[in-house]
Amino acid sequence: MSESFYINLEQNLDEIDIMPAGKAMAKMMDRLDEITDEIGVTRLADFIANDGEDMSELVEQEGWDLGGFAATAGGAHWFDASDGLDTVRALAGYIESDPDSIKRAKALLEELKEFEKVLEIAQTNNVRFRLEADY
Repeated sequence: MSESFYINLEQNLDEIDIMPAGKAMAKMMDRLDEITDEIGVTRLADFIANDGEDMSELVEQEGWDLGGFAATAGGAHWFDASDGLDTVRALAGYIESDPDSIKRAKALLEELKEFEKVLEIAQTNNVRFRLEADY
């Protein structure tokens, strides 16, 4: 399990002076995914980067034979900030309306609000994002 999640932007933006770390999010990811399924928005986990592209490059460079296993999992994907905003705002609204429905509600809300600020700036600048895990 990861220790925290953070936002990686497709390009650096000077307006962003800090990148929040989603430590509570990482601890509660399964529950957050249940909530997003319930309210009908994209799961946070669906925004996590897929490092298959990096792995396939390494496999090719090293000349490894993986037999029946492919290293091409589709590469690292980028997502529209507006999609991330929809999920973050929906989760925050859900938790605000029923804080007893989830552990660490206060910490989660703080992280979601920080993620929202970063995604708003990214959206304004038409910059895509992805979530990455810090293990």
